[in-house]
Amino acid sequence: MNPNAAYLFSEPDYGALCIPYDDTLDVTVDGCHIYGEIYVPGMIYKAPHPCIILVHGFPGICSSDDLAQSLRRAGFVVIRFNHRGAWNSEGNYSFTNCIEDAITVATYVHDEIAKKYGIDPNRIILAGHSMGGNTVLNATLHLPFLLGTIMMAPYDLSVPFQSGDIDSFIAMIRSTDGKLLKLHTEEEQNRIIRNAQDNYKKTAFLHAVPQMQNRNLLLLGGTKDHIAPVENMIEPLFTALRRHPSTANRKKIYYPTNHDFSNVRLQLAKDICDWALEIAYCTESISPIKNAV
Repeated sequence: MNPNAAYLFSEPDYGALCIPYDDTLDVTVDGCHIYGEIYVPGMIYKAPHPCIILVHGFPGICSSDDLAQSLRRAGFVVIRFNHRGAWNSEGNYSFTNCIEDAITVATYVHDEIAKKYGIDPNRIILAGHSMGGNTVLNATLHLPFLLGTIMMAPYDLSVPFQSGDIDSFIAMIRSTDGKLLKLHTEEEQNRIIRNAQDNYKKTAFLHAVPQMQNRNLLLLGGTKDHIAPVENMIEPLFTALRRHPSTANRKKIYYPTNHDFSNVRLQLAKDICDWALEIAYCTESISPIKNAV
């Protein structure tokens, strides 16, 4: 059968068929190994499967493993990885490195391992939380084969710089204890602050609008989110996109929740699954964009 949202929160009967399994992801970016997991659905689902790649934010605490397990039960191959300098992955964390990591992983999935894990290369979706929303938006511009992009409580790096609230951004960087992103010294923290200062204009959400006009996009936010307020991070992007008519599936959903969607995780999984199935199997806008930069 095709993926089925009915199994997001209950186990299907696998019978005598192969049960789901996990595997290790190991991808090299600029000589650094980044690691993650591959969640493969059971054989009750016919291959090739749609695939969702989950991208964590800063500092990587909310890794969305619950979404990985739920979406795998529903019939998706789900891939979750740790950016360079995060958790056990090698290298240095930076906002531009995150974008390069996502491009590399998505390309690796599409070109190298799709057949091995029964992934449909035309049904790959990139989903990022918080700073991961910034990552997946900017990575999408370089991935013409992507079917869709999901931004969960996305953080637009340009907002604190252009609003004059850079102090709160710097405080956020300083607040990390270094354990998750290996930012143990002030020098290392200054390095990624400079990385943000040097690149916030070209990674700004509104900068991506011309190239995102015909891309499938799901925007998810919390009305109680004080880290990435929807009125600053989502509304400007969605409003700008709506000025351009398109057949792409563009949707936004707001929940009465905080930055981590802590009290709506089940609804979050359902909305992601429903939208992903909609663009993968039920709409005319499923063809990947062939002319994206």
